[in-house]
Amino acid sequence: MRPCAIIAEYNPFHKGHAYQVEETRKNGATHVIALMSGNFVQRGAPALFDKYRRAHMAVLGGVDLVLELPSVYALSSAEFFARGSVDILNSLHGIKMLSFGSEAGDLDTLSRIAEIVSEEPDEYRLLLRKHLDLGQSFPGARSKALEAMLPDIPQGVLSSPNNILGVEYLKALRKTASSIEPFTIRRQGAGYHDEDLGKSLPSATGIRKLLLEGGTAEGLLPSSSGDELASLVSSGYSMVTLESCRDLLLYRLTVDGDRLSSLPDAAGGLGERMAAHSHLIGSVGVIGFIEAVKTRRYTHTRISRILMQFLLSFDRCDLDSLRRGAPGSVKILESTPRGNEFLASIRKDTEIRLIHNFGKETDEYQTLDSKASKVYGLLCRDYDDSWDFKGYI
Repeated sequence: MRPCAIIAEYNPFHKGHAYQVEETRKNGATHVIALMSGNFVQRGAPALFDKYRRAHMAVLGGVDLVLELPSVYALSSAEFFARGSVDILNSLHGIKMLSFGSEAGDLDTLSRIAEIVSEEPDEYRLLLRKHLDLGQSFPGARSKALEAMLPDIPQGVLSSPNNILGVEYLKALRKTASSIEPFTIRRQGAGYHDEDLGKSLPSATGIRKLLLEGGTAEGLLPSSSGDELASLVSSGYSMVTLESCRDLLLYRLTVDGDRLSSLPDAAGGLGERMAAHSHLIGSVGVIGFIEAVKTRRYTHTRISRILMQFLLSFDRCDLDSLRRGAPGSVKILESTPRGNEFLASIRKDTEIRLIHNFGKETDEYQTLDSKASKVYGLLCRDYDDSWDFKGYI
């Protein structure tokens, strides 16, 4: 048995995701386990469709088991997103491989980069500080520092979202001395931000835009998951966007805006800058607010992620401790008979409980996930937050 994990968002599950699952099986995976973000995703936004519907589409698309990545990690930078995910996979004591997509498609190149960012030699630290002092964002400064140290790598490798995550997965595997074997699959078709739907494998970004404009995704998704999505859309499912959060965010910022700076990601004056501009949300919307606040150093994604953290009251917990720690359990969103076979194989060895539903008492990770469900339920009339406790029907 060679179970393989894929860390994903499936927002929504499309042909590129199905291609990755297929290639993962070709590389020897006997079982495909997805560790998937819940109702809020890493770029700092609510998922277009809720986690249970997305998990179901993933299973229809060939995934055997879908586990929920706790929101503490799902709404974090690439580093904490990857580290939290790898820690969970390590704790399962049964995952043999980790499959991830990348624009580079070259494990050796990404591994060389991961070695430097893991070890952080003096030359790297000095170069990083130099570019940060010039006012560049951390991702931009890191990319410049690595390009200087590895002049033979293709330019712009670390400006590609999947490459960035891939490096962080490799770094997390190194730092935890993990026995999980990584391999990467070159991203095919449209790029991450590419909205061109004419390509053979269109991006989730393009598909979301099409759906929100009232179009249909017929032919753009695998037939089984595509039929499920079409059924949701035709029934009037209330898709959720960043702008859906406007009124809730305006209220939270109005009454608690001074608490923004307690979020670790909003340190260094960013929290104060966001609070000073908070009144704009009511007039120009969430995207307009983000555009007004962002600078070279403070990126759109970072600000958006902080807004979602604030919306879910991450400021009321010790976020640094939760990120350094590990949850005692992970929620099963959906499983197939093959997925159940994997679950049975790890039952005696796993360090982490795999649960179908939360109990009456919840730990800090589950409490935040429950809040995420409650807030999502305010935004989506087709979602019932009690499913976390009684099961999705």
